[in-house]
Amino acid sequence: MKSFKDYLTENKKIYEFKVKIAGDCPKDCAAQMKLALAQFHVQSCSAGKSTPIQERQSEFPEHKNVGMTIFDVCTSYPATSLQIRDMIAERCGIAQANVKVKNFAEEKEHELNHANDKRSGKALIGTEQESSDNQNLVGEEYKMNFLKELSKDKTQGTQVKGINDEILASGAPKHVKEKPGKQVETKTKFQNIFTKQVKVPSVKGVK
Repeated sequence: MKSFKDYLTENKKIYEFKVKIAGDCPKDCAAQMKLALAQFHVQSCSAGKSTPIQERQSEFPEHKNVGMTIFDVCTSYPATSLQIRDMIAERCGIAQANVKVKNFAEEKEHELNHANDKRSGKALIGTEQESSDNQNLVGEEYKMNFLKELSKDKTQGTQVKGINDEILASGAPKHVKEKPGKQVETKTKFQNIFTKQVKVPSVKGVK
């Protein structure tokens, strides 16, 4: 059975940050970062991973031909990315413009926005594109297909039988072409009811 301390440890919230530094870093940069963020209870801090020198870094577009060092920092106390950046820059003696900090959600958004930054080397101008008029999405072809789909959804009403079936019409009246010199009977049962003569019984003493 788990102890109360074990439950507290498992439910402990961890806050993850990506710390990126452009250019050279101090040799003991990771140790200095732990000291700078001590008030946020640093749980872990990676040694730092350096990337090759590039003409332009997506995180530091204002810098040219620089490398970048990335640190993974986890704290058990909440903090903002700006707080982490300012404390690391001050402690390590690095300009704030050379330090970028993002939490887990901000880092995911950054990766999504820059997923297609790499050049494919294929020129779009002068390349023959696949020919398509997209008539299946717009135009007369789309209209005709749309009308066909509507016609498939037509439904007919169902006849419900009741106690008044004998006095009601068996169906809707149909138009019948009359032949010359011949009359066509089009009265329904319902109309015949009101055309019948009803004999009213006489009451004695009443004229």
